[in-house]
Amino acid sequence: MSQTIRRFLVIIGLLIAFIFGTILGGDLYAQHGANTVIQEFKQLDVGQPAARSLSFLEHHRKNLVNKLCDSESCQYEFLFTNTVISKLHLAPRADIAVYLTLVRGTLDFIAIQYTSRVFKADSPIVWVQEDFCADRSDITCDYFALNPHGRDVAPSWNGIVEFGQLAPDGKKRAALALNLECLTAYHGCRDISELLPAIWKRARPGTVTSVFANSDPECRNCSR
Repeated sequence: MSQTIRRFLVIIGLLIAFIFGTILGGDLYAQHGANTVIQEFKQLDVGQPAARSLSFLEHHRKNLVNKLCDSESCQYEFLFTNTVISKLHLAPRADIAVYLTLVRGTLDFIAIQYTSRVFKADSPIVWVQEDFCADRSDITCDYFALNPHGRDVAPSWNGIVEFGQLAPDGKKRAALALNLECLTAYHGCRDISELLPAIWKRARPGTVTSVFANSDPECRNCSR
């Protein structure tokens, strides 16, 4: 084998290694980053929620994309995406948006919006919200709201979960068990049963069945 051929093969080998390294690194970075955000999100209702929310703000300031404030409240929006692998067309773009809303210095609600942009319109999206209402006396704070809910229901592309701070821990864990493989899957995720399988199961094309019953008397966001 000539020296020229050996050099060519070495170059090809290095190129292949670089491509696979980029793919693997992009996958690991996207999933690790998203998992870190989810874990921090779960900790927001532990201990001092307002203090933890400010810590989240400082930690992820570079991901802050929007801030809306008035005399009594502020809402912060953070955006996390699978930018590397989506730009390389190795997976559709997927976004995780986190929302923190404080009213008079107290955490009012937190939310995660998760979407896999697999279609030009009606790409699957889920909204998961926790309301901080444990100190309120005018409402109960153990509700757990779903939309859609029931057996073999639609739409299968748009899902909402809203629960009170005192909802059962098992349901809260299920609501935040986002399928992070949607960030790296070559074809993305095609409905809410793939984005959040602990809450919805696919019934047939276009419909889902909810795992839990709806128990919310007045869901703030069920008309979103």
